[in-house]
Amino acid sequence: MRNPREAPLNRSGPPDEFDVATFHARAGYDARLEAEAMERLAALDVDGCRVALYRLAMRLTPPGPGDESAVSQLLLDVLHRVNRLVHPAPESQRDYQEWRLRLIRRFNGCSYVERARELFRDESNRLLARLNGRPGPSLVVCAKRYIEAHYHRRISLSSIAAELNVSSSHLARQFRREEGATLTTYVHRIRLGHARAMLLEGGRTISEIAYRVGYQTYRDFYRNFVKHERASPRSARRRLLDHGAASDGPGA
Repeated sequence: MRNPREAPLNRSGPPDEFDVATFHARAGYDARLEAEAMERLAALDVDGCRVALYRLAMRLTPPGPGDESAVSQLLLDVLHRVNRLVHPAPESQRDYQEWRLRLIRRFNGCSYVERARELFRDESNRLLARLNGRPGPSLVVCAKRYIEAHYHRRISLSSIAAELNVSSSHLARQFRREEGATLTTYVHRIRLGHARAMLLEGGRTISEIAYRVGYQTYRDFYRNFVKHERASPRSARRRLLDHGAASDGPGA
C-alpha cells in the first residue's frame, strides 16, 4: 500500500482546490508547535521559543517530488511571524522591513529541505538574539505581541487585559494613546493583513481564510473586510492576483 505522505498532491485545479490541510499533514507540519513558539516568544521565553521552532523545523519533510520548495516557503513564512514579534513597535518598522528583505533573499531559490532547515535555524537564532539585553517591553508592545501570536483565536480587549494582568480600561487608554487607534481596530488590522496574504497565496477558500485568521463567522469577516479594505474579499483576491501577474510580466 502506498504511504499517504508519498501520494502526489492534486495541483491541477484552481488555487481554492489545493488542499492545504492535506499538504501540511503529509509534510509533518505541526500548527501546535508553531503556536507554542509564538506564545513563548510573546512571553519573552526565548529559549522555549527556540526549542519549539527547532522541533517544528525538524518534523517537516517534503511529501513528494517537487515539494521541497513548498516546505522551504513554509519555514520562511514562520520566520516572517517571528520577525514581526521581534520588531512590533512603530520605531522598529525599519528593522522589520530590513529583516524581511534579508529573509526573502536568504531563502530565494532554496529547494533543498536540509539547506532550508539550516537557514531556518541560523536566521531564527539571529532574530531571537536581538531580544537579549533589551529592557522589558511596554504594556502596549506586550499587547501587540500577544495579538500577533493569538490573532487566529477568539481574543478580546478583556481577555488580553486579563492575560497581561491589567484592567481593560487601562489597557484601552494606553493602547489608544500610543497607537492612535483602539485595540479592537488593531486586532482587525492584523487579522485582515494575514487574510490578504492568504488571498494572494491561494490554496484556501475565502470561508477557510475567515476562520483561520480568527473570525467566528463569515459574516463578521466579510463586514470587517469591506469596512477596512473598501472591497469584498473576492474582488480583493482578483485585484491582488492581477497585480501579482502584472508584476511578474514582461518589463516588471
